[in-house]
Amino acid sequence: MKDTVYEAFSAAVRRCGPKPALLHKVRGRFQPITFDQLNRLVDETAAGLAACGVRPGMRVGIYSYNRPEWVIADLAAIKLGVVVVPVYHTLALDAVEYILRDAEVSHLFVESPELLNPLLPRLNSIPGLKLVITFFEPAAGADAGLISFTRLQQQGAETLKNRPELLEPYPAKPDDLLTICYTSGTTGEPKGAMLTHRNIMSNVQAAIERFNVTEKDTLVSFLPLCHMFERTCGYYTMLFAGAAIAYAESLQTIRADVAAVRPTLLIVVPRVLEKVYNAVQEKVLTGPALQRILMVATVKSLNRYHQLKSRKRRVPLGLVLKKMLLDLLVVRKLRKLGGGRIRLIVSGGAPLERKLARTIRNLGFNLVEGYGLTETSPVVCAAVPGAEKVGTVGKPFPGVEVKIGENDEILVRGPNVMLGYYKKPEETARVIDAEGWFHTGDQGRFDAEGNLIITGRIKELIVNSYGKNIAPVPIEQALLASKFIEQAVVIGDRRPYLVALLVPARLTLEDYARENRIPFQRYEDLLTHPQIISLFRSEIDRCLRPFAPYEQIRKFRLIAEPFTVENGLLTPTLKTRRPEISRVYTALIDSMYQEE
Repeated sequence: MKDTVYEAFSAAVRRCGPKPALLHKVRGRFQPITFDQLNRLVDETAAGLAACGVRPGMRVGIYSYNRPEWVIADLAAIKLGVVVVPVYHTLALDAVEYILRDAEVSHLFVESPELLNPLLPRLNSIPGLKLVITFFEPAAGADAGLISFTRLQQQGAETLKNRPELLEPYPAKPDDLLTICYTSGTTGEPKGAMLTHRNIMSNVQAAIERFNVTEKDTLVSFLPLCHMFERTCGYYTMLFAGAAIAYAESLQTIRADVAAVRPTLLIVVPRVLEKVYNAVQEKVLTGPALQRILMVATVKSLNRYHQLKSRKRRVPLGLVLKKMLLDLLVVRKLRKLGGGRIRLIVSGGAPLERKLARTIRNLGFNLVEGYGLTETSPVVCAAVPGAEKVGTVGKPFPGVEVKIGENDEILVRGPNVMLGYYKKPEETARVIDAEGWFHTGDQGRFDAEGNLIITGRIKELIVNSYGKNIAPVPIEQALLASKFIEQAVVIGDRRPYLVALLVPARLTLEDYARENRIPFQRYEDLLTHPQIISLFRSEIDRCLRPFAPYEQIRKFRLIAEPFTVENGLLTPTLKTRRPEISRVYTALIDSMYQEE
């Protein structure tokens, strides 16, 4: 594997020229862009940027959801020795403006009028911003500081005729800055993690080896490319291994896009798996009685079968035969929902609830969990396919050192650790010590086989009024095992007991109400109905049965509005913004402690 990103791309082009590199929807059907075609588009875009005054070391921003143009813009900028600054398309305008200012972006790619128009009044006040390149045709008479992506490429093609030397890439070195990737952050302003070619390429090489990615693989991409998990594992790793990447039209079309593309690989966050599993479960539970019976029997039998196998105990012949029959009647059909070719699902970005992980694996899907952070490019650990262990995130990537420090904090050192935070030396010194260990803020431990287990996050740790340390994430994950609970946030810092804000699974709850003849005119009526409150009380108690007395939820409230990126209660990577949720629901939280 090459030492820099553009060298790795060029090597993939030489190996895989006529093979599809990217797939995207054109008039409802997936169309390929080959490695050779992608290379030409990158050359033209890079020449167009050079003609517009882009020089090595400058900052170019990409403000867009996933699409081929994102990849083309990224590779073109990297070819010129430019630092790429990705901007989440879901960020609030203040955060977008902050990133553009802080990173000193000179040229900005923007996906759509919906993203550009609200930003336009602010652009003139951003010093150093010279040009906006749109992935659409600007209206006639638009600002002179706008140019379409198509026009930029046309200028690039014309420039190359007269200046063929522009085909030569900038001679980047492994330790050159490649990207400034802003952490979404659950608190405070975004911080720009400075990542080098060496950082990224060490992760890419390790991912290709651990997940055995080859030219035969195809991935459906739907996590934002601004997310380092998707950018490193779902883009650079796939492309440089010669695999094909199909870009889902939207999060709403994932199931249809997966069925159409029939991928071999999926890269997901737990929230996506939870939604897909809940949708399948809902469809089964509202279907014919025989379908429900078969599904319940399948899950129970497979769980028992794999439990015995994992403990190296004898599996009764009857259970073996039952598994074979259910494989034929149920499991094969479920696998076809994913196109029937999925050989590996990689989950990261947040903890995956154990019961869900076990069920997915038992249904025959090869699921591996990983752990990482933006600051570590991002992967630190990942399970080895075939040697997965539920509840762990596997072993460190090759070359990455991991140890457990004070307060059970996970410390990381290796070629994947960032240079530091852009223009924030004090913040950098707080997280990277003199020996080069990056302090993650996460807590964990190793099991006997060397697999890392994530146990909590130091900043999220709840210390109740009796001095007990409580990790809220495992409790929240356990609550999500209930089919009635869509989202959960546990609160109790410096308080005598824990309380929870719960967002119900709306369709499931409404179906339950109708089946049990609970009258309601509006959905909100259900959230205070005594029978529904009783239902959730019993669900909470059932889910938290294994937890200690001080980890139990004493009181709870049901919330109608989900926590989303749009309302500011989730980060763009779908992590909970606890301080913001506590602020928004202060009165509701306080009421649960005033009822004594």
